[in-house]
Amino acid sequence: MRDNARLATWFRIGNRFAFLVPQTISEGRACLETQDDFYLITKRTNADMVNILMASRRAVDRLGVRFAIVLAVALLPLTIVSIVRSQSVMSEARAQSEASLDGETLRAVASELALIEEAKGAAAALSQVMPQLLLTPAACQDAMEQLVLRQAFSFAGFYDQDGNVPCSNAPEPFNFGVNDNLRGQILDPRATVLVNRDAPVSNGSVIYASAPVYAPQSATLLGFVGVSVPHSALVPKRQRHTNDVAFLTLNRDGEVLTSTGQFNNALDVLPENVEIADFLDRKEPFTRMDRMGIMRTYAVIPVLNDRIFALGTWPESHIRNSGFYLDNPAFFPVLMWLASLAVAWFASLVLVTGHVVRLRDSMRLFAQKRRRVEIETFAAAPQELREVAQAHIEMTDQLMRDEATLEDNVRQKEVLLREVHHRVKNNLQLIASIMNMQMRQSRSPEVKQLMRGLHDRVLSLATIHRGLYQTTGVADVRMDELLADIVRQVVRIGATDEKSVDLKMTFDELHLNPDQAVPLSLMVTEALTNALKYIGSKDDHPPKLRVRLWAHEDGSAQVRIMNSLPAETLSPRDENASGLGSQLLEAFSQQLYGEIERSNDGDWFIISVKFEVEDLLAKPD
Repeated sequence: MRDNARLATWFRIGNRFAFLVPQTISEGRACLETQDDFYLITKRTNADMVNILMASRRAVDRLGVRFAIVLAVALLPLTIVSIVRSQSVMSEARAQSEASLDGETLRAVASELALIEEAKGAAAALSQVMPQLLLTPAACQDAMEQLVLRQAFSFAGFYDQDGNVPCSNAPEPFNFGVNDNLRGQILDPRATVLVNRDAPVSNGSVIYASAPVYAPQSATLLGFVGVSVPHSALVPKRQRHTNDVAFLTLNRDGEVLTSTGQFNNALDVLPENVEIADFLDRKEPFTRMDRMGIMRTYAVIPVLNDRIFALGTWPESHIRNSGFYLDNPAFFPVLMWLASLAVAWFASLVLVTGHVVRLRDSMRLFAQKRRRVEIETFAAAPQELREVAQAHIEMTDQLMRDEATLEDNVRQKEVLLREVHHRVKNNLQLIASIMNMQMRQSRSPEVKQLMRGLHDRVLSLATIHRGLYQTTGVADVRMDELLADIVRQVVRIGATDEKSVDLKMTFDELHLNPDQAVPLSLMVTEALTNALKYIGSKDDHPPKLRVRLWAHEDGSAQVRIMNSLPAETLSPRDENASGLGSQLLEAFSQQLYGEIERSNDGDWFIISVKFEVEDLLAKPD
């Protein structure tokens, strides 16, 4: 398992560090089937990465791509500045929105706070006269009823520390019992504003202002005066609470006193998992998730002597309702950056890249087909590029003139060289004719045989020179064409009617320089001459002669001459001649830097020479 884990690790990083490919796998355990599979996959992955990198390099090498990269880097600081400025505008918009939230909060709860302030004033006034009013229950009840009728109050009355209400606007005295609000007032007797969700007189949710009542001439707490305002009276005429915006009033304990919407839904817009009382002293707006899962911005403003607070809130998205720009501050700078790149790239294409591409195409056209372009093609190009195009056109004109001059010189030299070969051939033929005349006048058979050998060799040289000016090419010679003519002529001269030859030639197309073509031709001529001397047949069929020339893949070439042998014949080495033919064969093969081989299997006599093909340039003397 350790080997498997190690191999898996090597495979993951194999595309980056191919030298970590393991060469052996312990006990034959591997993540892949074989180690060779793993090595091949890693090698293929590396090749794919190299191809990707090469393709990327070729793309970056293009002028348009490099120009776009430079422009992108040049315009990037402006884009960053624009994005930062957009963020600054976004921050300013947020600050303005938060300031607007403060103002909206004050305007929304202004009427509610005024009514609560009236209730607090009424409660404070009643706390001063309540000891006297309690002496006359009828007068006290009448005063409470008149106060409720004149104001938008639902309750006004006095209650003691046991929850008894002897004087109020209610028809009869009653007792509401001791509740948490009453216990808190007894422990801290002060003027305050409280909420009662189930008021006994109003039979609904109310907010009431309370003030302590003390006995005259003493500090004995008699009870409290309460003035209630129903929540229905606190909702303004123009409903300001929507699903997005809400305005509330709270007391110091964080208890919601009023809401510009339905009171039961006011708790949904409060921050989640926190006590609102913890944020009442914050002077700056803050952002929190509400209990419905909506991100909201809150503004808290203290009113009524830091005991009543106004809270306004709207969703975070409300800040960005000013437009798409504030909602996506980086969109327009990036869009401007891309638009600038597109414009710059188009300008570079029109002013630079397009003309450079046309100039490149004209160079390729001249290199492939020797066709030149006119300067009018670059009439719309900038001056610098027109000068480059003009220099290119002048260079092409000069090259074409130089090439024409060189071609004319080569043609003249070729004609001269062919003429030299032709004259050499004529002179050699003249010498052969003189030797033939001398041969006919000679009386000695030995002299005739010697003159015949020289005569044939001179004709072979003439044949070679005729081939040199008739074959295609000047710096190189087509040996398949030249050897075909030489073989046919030698066989025509050496074979008689009584000694017809079955000739077969197989020549590959091979180009040699003259320094190799001449000794090869002479060697083949000499080998053919010797072959025709000893050729024969063991049956009634004509004797056979085979000549072959072919090239090897290693850059060498080989020539082979085969002649059939008669039933009884002497070996070429046993002839009574001087052995000049063998010496010439050795000399010609040495000039070719080749190896000559002779063989005799009883049916065929074979001469073969293998040599290296030199470049198509003449060797130095």
